[in-house]
Amino acid sequence: MRIGIIGGGAIGLLFASRLSEKHNVTLYTHTADQASIIQRDGIRLIADGESRLLTGIISKGLDEGISDVDLLIVAVKQYHLQQILPRIKDIQVPLLFLQNGYGHISFLKQLQSPTIFVGVVEHGALKHDGITVEHTGLGITRIASFRGELEQLSLVNERIDHFPFTKSEDFHSMLMDKLVVNAVINPLTAILGVENGGLITNSFHYQLFQGLFEEISGILEIQNKDESFEHVKSVCMATAENRSSMLKDLENGRKTEIDAILGHILSEAKNKGKSDCLTSSLYKMVKGKESQGG
Repeated sequence: MRIGIIGGGAIGLLFASRLSEKHNVTLYTHTADQASIIQRDGIRLIADGESRLLTGIISKGLDEGISDVDLLIVAVKQYHLQQILPRIKDIQVPLLFLQNGYGHISFLKQLQSPTIFVGVVEHGALKHDGITVEHTGLGITRIASFRGELEQLSLVNERIDHFPFTKSEDFHSMLMDKLVVNAVINPLTAILGVENGGLITNSFHYQLFQGLFEEISGILEIQNKDESFEHVKSVCMATAENRSSMLKDLENGRKTEIDAILGHILSEAKNKGKSDCLTSSLYKMVKGKESQGG
């Protein structure tokens, strides 16, 4: 299958390197410089204590235009979607979006493609430089249909070593599950400056963890709160040594995805007239650090 991937960040590089083992992959990056280096040198994948250079990947700057593909994966941050809209608005091929949060759902309604999927990535990925990505945690990619039939996506039935996919029947509940995980773990680790496991092992941090989950699950009206809480906790422990993407963004002076994550939840709280004291405070803290360049 011919697969195009938009985005040269950690997730884009991880998907390009893993999928290139079975497919013809073209990676579209924001800068022509990154594209030319990958085209020349390939992508270096670090996984399981080994480093491999994958050279069969075509790489182009997004400004060069998108070639004919069988599937186009969009792996940019949610706040970059509007920038790439002119490139993908009229595309008719199947599209797969891998953003955090829930805000991108309104964006998808602007697209012409009859087949649109959304995915939740549970792998750990760390970008070392423009061509190097480390697969820091083996997980799974869950995919659900936003528009069209999921059966049209052969990717969900494939077996790729260390890179499994699975189907989800309902995109809303799938994204909500991931949103709760991101909304609890990312802002707390970003403000406290700790690895994910520190939210559980430090008793004071754990109290914040519990309080934030309680508030967020109430705003989002999560049905099975006990099960959801245990899921968030298990993700925290499974990725105990990881530094969350939001923490890394602040450390590197980059814009975070706080608007896509807590921003959506605050909007829900306002619409439903629910209390959002802790969520609102964390949102302002992250935005404050973000405005200072981390």
